Amino acid sequence: MLTVGDIIIGKAIDVDYEGQGVIKHEGYVIFVKGLLLHEEAKIKITHIKKNFGQGVFLELITQSKDRFIHPQTILGSCNLLHMDKHEQLFWQHKITQETLKKIMHEDIIVESTITDGKDMHYRNKSVFHVMDKPYLSLGLYHYHDMKLVEVSQFILADEKTNEILNYLNFNKVIIDPKTLKHVVIRTNPKGEALITLVAKSSKFTGLEKLIQHLIKLKNIKGITLNISTSDNEILGDKSYTLYGENLLSEPIGDKHIFINDRSFFQINLPVISKVYDIIKKHIRKDSIVIDAYSGVGSIGYYVIDKLKKLILIESNKDSISMAKLTQETYQLNNVEIVQGRAEHLVKDYQADVLIVDPPRNGLMPELLDILNKTLFKQIFYLSCDAKTLARDLNTLKEVYHIDKVYPIRMFYHTTSLETLVILSKK
Repeated sequence: MLTVGDIIIGKAIDVDYEGQGVIKHEGYVIFVKGLLLHEEAKIKITHIKKNFGQGVFLELITQSKDRFIHPQTILGSCNLLHMDKHEQLFWQHKITQETLKKIMHEDIIVESTITDGKDMHYRNKSVFHVMDKPYLSLGLYHYHDMKLVEVSQFILADEKTNEILNYLNFNKVIIDPKTLKHVVIRTNPKGEALITLVAKSSKFTGLEKLIQHLIKLKNIKGITLNISTSDNEILGDKSYTLYGENLLSEPIGDKHIFINDRSFFQINLPVISKVYDIIKKHIRKDSIVIDAYSGVGSIGYYVIDKLKKLILIESNKDSISMAKLTQETYQLNNVEIVQGRAEHLVKDYQADVLIVDPPRNGLMPELLDILNKTLFKQIFYLSCDAKTLARDLNTLKEVYHIDKVYPIRMFYHTTSLETLVILSKK
C-alpha cells in the first residue's frame, strides 16, 4: 500500500485540467505536477487520500517530445510553460470537450481553439509581489512551494512591463516590505503604463524615492497608491493618484476603452479581439442587448454599431465610471449603464440578446432561473472556468440550443481555460 514518502516509477496516461500528469499505481490515481503525457518518471508520493494521491517527479526517465525547457517553468503563474505551445491547443480542446461531456452527459461539438499564436509577452497587466528584503525586489510565486522567486523579466508580460520590472529591481530602492506588498503594472499597445503600488498604509519608507525613479521612465501615464485591506485580494477599495492620472486608454475595434487601476479589462487584446469579432459576426442586427458582468463595457462597445440599444450591467463602481467615460467620449446615446448585480437587474429590462462574462464561479442560480423563464433569442457566454460553464449549460440546455463552443487560448503557458459559447432559444 502506498504511503507518503514512497518513491515509485510511473508513466502518465493523461494530463488533467490543472496540467497535472495522471498515472495509475496499485489502484491509486496519482496526480503529478509538470509531468506530460507518456512521460515516465521517478515520483515521490507527497499526499495520499482514499482513492488518489499527489506526487512530485524527481527524475524524468522518458521525456516527451512536447516538453518545453525554460527557466521560468518554476513559476506558478506559468504552470503549463513546460508543455509545447501547439500541444497546449490540443490539450485545451480535449479538456473542454471532456468537461462538457462529463457534466452535461452528452457529446458537444467543440470548434477549433481561438488563438493568435503569440505565446510570450502578451499580458498587458501583471502583478508582482514585494519580497521580504530591505530594498525593493519583486518576485512571483514558485510552482511547487509558493515561495517568492525574484524576477527581473517575466516571459508572459509585454515589453513595457518588463522594462519597468527590470528598472525597479535594478535600482534597489530602500523600502519597508511589511507595508509595500505588490506592484501592479497595466500597459497599452502604445507602450504607456499605469503603475499601482499596493500597500498596507498611505505612507511607507521609500515611497517618494520610488516615485522619483518611476517618473524618469517614458510613457508613465499615472502612478497610484492602493490601500490593501485584505489578505485574500490584491487591491483594496481606495486608491490615491500620486502622479499623472489614474487612467489609461486601450484600443478595442474602432474605439478606445478607458480603464483605471481597479477596473476589469481583458489581459490579451489581440486574442480577445478575435473573440469579439465572432460575437459581432453572430449577434442579431438591430437588437436590444444586455451586457451583464460588463466590466468597462468592452464587449458591448465593440459590437455597438450593430445594435439598436445596449444596456451595460456591472457591480464594480470603478468599471461603471470608466464605461460612462467611454460613452461620453463617443456620445453613445443608445447606451444605458446600470450599476448593480446581474441576477437582480436582468429581469427589469426587455432585451433580445444577453451577453455574460461572469467571474470564475459562473452564473448565480437566480440568474439561471431567470434565463430559463425569460427567454432571450441569443446568449453569448464568455467563461473563464470550464467546470462552472458546463454546470450552467447543463441547466440552460432544456430551453436553449448550444450553437457554438469555442475554446480560447487567451493565456498561453497557463491552465486558464477561456471559452465562448453561443446559445439560441429553442
